[in-house]
Amino acid sequence: MITPESPSLLPVDNEHLRRIASGFAHDFNNLLAVIAGYSELMLRRLRPNDPLRSNAESIKKTTEWGIALAQQILMTSRDPGPALIAVNQVVANVAKVLQPAVGDQITLVTRLDPGVGRVAVNHGQLGQVIMNLVVNARDAMPQGGRLTIETLNAGSDIVLVVSDTGVGMDGVTQARLFEPYFTTKEPGKGTGLGLSTVRDVVAQAGGRIEVSSKVGRGSTFTIRLPRAQNATGGAEQPSSAVPSGARTVLVVEDEPDVRDLIRDILQFEQYAVLEASDREAALAIVKRHEGPIDLLITDLVLPGAGGDDVAQRVVAARPGIKVIYVSGYPEADVPPPALSLGPLLPKPFTIAALTQTVREVLNGAA
Repeated sequence: MITPESPSLLPVDNEHLRRIASGFAHDFNNLLAVIAGYSELMLRRLRPNDPLRSNAESIKKTTEWGIALAQQILMTSRDPGPALIAVNQVVANVAKVLQPAVGDQITLVTRLDPGVGRVAVNHGQLGQVIMNLVVNARDAMPQGGRLTIETLNAGSDIVLVVSDTGVGMDGVTQARLFEPYFTTKEPGKGTGLGLSTVRDVVAQAGGRIEVSSKVGRGSTFTIRLPRAQNATGGAEQPSSAVPSGARTVLVVEDEPDVRDLIRDILQFEQYAVLEASDREAALAIVKRHEGPIDLLITDLVLPGAGGDDVAQRVVAARPGIKVIYVSGYPEADVPPPALSLGPLLPKPFTIAALTQTVREVLNGAA
């Protein structure tokens, strides 16, 4: 039976919900930073034909999906803003991650036009759109079937199509499909917010969504998003490498696994690394280290002191040192005065994001 879930069950204190989501993101992003970073390091060290390479790639892709889910949880408390996203890459990542969840009775097919370009949308939100449509299609095929995801160009739009051979829907259901809290699933098995979220994300990106369905003959969801100007679907080109030489970086991070990860990435890039877990340890290193320290990377939340307090003291002791802040908290929850000396690198970060930020700050570009 089609039943709207009661809005009275929703929390009424949005600020409290935002704080809970922010705290969750901090802890979860620390975990994801370690998994994503070390899976990237594994991929860089494994030979192309190494049998473990596909396992490492699966870990990396699954972690990327975890990042997207964390972003989705925070949608109500912050707006991360759009970026130029390669649609085919997001589809391929989501399809690979969700393949086990689709099940053996459903054939998942992707038909991706290689000429499809990029769209201006938040990466996590686009992934969530595809995931919601894929999960709905799976649920519509309890006896198995075929689930197809396609991309193509249509004039100035990029078209994303998700279709299934499932039970389909009648006209009454289709008319209410995008209403918040509307669901055809059994109580406890659906929130009724999935397709409402899909519609909102698509509309925010300047696009539109259409549905075509017949009972017993499956459903097709068609999303049209405006193509970003001067954008193609090719892979991003790596930035030109800047020799690290004998540059020395002081890393101040209270989470041992995250600190180890940053150290390993920087050492892999031939930087010399000094490590500290709190303010006092950092200041002690600054005092006794005889050589130059070119860069400070500090977490914003440290035992006994904020990261900016650490940065202020280190800069006072070492004039000219550059600063990068890292944090698992959403950027919108970080007050601007806490970022007085350098840019913020959100956790979890990729190897490329960390090394590029380090290069830009050391070269004075950030």
